[in-house]
Amino acid sequence: MPTLVFEGYSDDTFGETLHTKDDYDNCASGRPIEYLVWAADESMIVFGQHCPGHAGGWMIGVASHDPDCEDMPIPAWPIRVEPSSRGYSPQLIIDAPDGVEIRCMQREP
Repeated sequence: MPTLVFEGYSDDTFGETLHTKDDYDNCASGRPIEYLVWAADESMIVFGQHCPGHAGGWMIGVASHDPDCEDMPIPAWPIRVEPSSRGYSPQLIIDAPDGVEIRCMQREP
């Protein structure tokens, strides 16, 4: 069972730092960075967005992957939020099933 760890760095880079070591740099645009996470017929979107102003750091969360608007649930995989080793942002940790794949949705398919 792979463990995925999503976290942001600085004000522009967000990605999965443990299993795939894939990250995306949005050049500090302030726009969210989205990763499609899937295994078999289950999928979700992991979002990271750098928060300006009073919050600072990264806001990280998940949503169902539901392109056909069918009220799909998120997978029932263990998910938790913990402090990042960097100290100023959280990290989102997913205990994913074998065969899990990710793709940054800001990159061309």
